[in-house]
Amino acid sequence: MIFRHLHNKEALLVPLFYSCPFQKLTGIPCPGCNMMTSFYYLIKGQIQTSLYYHAMCIPTILCFILCIVLYKKKKNIIKLLYLWCFLMIVYYIYRMIFIFPEAPMIYDRNCLLKFIINWI
Repeated sequence: MIFRHLHNKEALLVPLFYSCPFQKLTGIPCPGCNMMTSFYYLIKGQIQTSLYYHAMCIPTILCFILCIVLYKKKKNIIKLLYLWCFLMIVYYIYRMIFIFPEAPMIYDRNCLLKFIINWI
């Protein structure tokens, strides 16, 4: 089950906060899918659960902090952002090959693209 780590109240609240537009359109998760859930568990101190939902949450936060610290060094920020983008893409490919369509990388069967294809 997708929310096997969630308590009953949390399982109802987490999906209400955000819905991925890319996944609602195509049915497949985007590179950032489950980042908010991962961040939620990171804030609660549940690092293992946070990593389960999206292992790039912590590097994303560190990248954001470094961008703030290095705001005057544009070349360093650009290099850092390229590295972050590369890691996000590699992690996304890994998740799509080894995890999709299992939790937490599920396929949305109610996506708009599937509806359009069935309509045609």
